[in-house]
Amino acid sequence: MSKTFTATLFAFSCLTLIGCDGHKADGGKAGRDFAPDPASAFDASFEITPAALARMKAQGANLVLDVSYYGYPTEAARPKANQLRQIDLGQEKVVANLATPKVHFLGKLDKAGLSDVTNAEAMVLLNGYSVTKVGAKDDQVSCGYYRARIDQVRAKVPVLQCDIARP
Repeated sequence: MSKTFTATLFAFSCLTLIGCDGHKADGGKAGRDFAPDPASAFDASFEITPAALARMKAQGANLVLDVSYYGYPTEAARPKANQLRQIDLGQEKVVANLATPKVHFLGKLDKAGLSDVTNAEAMVLLNGYSVTKVGAKDDQVSCGYYRARIDQVRAKVPVLQCDIARP
């Protein structure tokens, strides 16, 4: 496959990330899409350093907040777990507005998959990173990770700290 074709395919795929509504629920590796669940929806916020903000504005970059939903398997569901010994419940990405450091996740997770999760407790792993104008991850700005149970992120808005990525 030529480098030009690969780059074009990658750019087109990334453009779907920055769709009209700014939301993309890609369901993780399996590409599953789930209905919004108000009981699992939550807000997240970010704080970005002035230097990182200036770099993003100069490059016309966007910030994506990305949540992976997962849980720890019941004894019976251990064969369904991934390499990290977790049950994948989906993924949701939101393009943030840099002027308003708050985003809303719709809670698009695999509710049926909760039957394979210990105590049916969904976990979230939240992270953020910069993307180019066409949606390709560029590793210029990165945010710290936040990991907690979904009930904890609903009770207190997580705040990601974002800065220029260091090699």
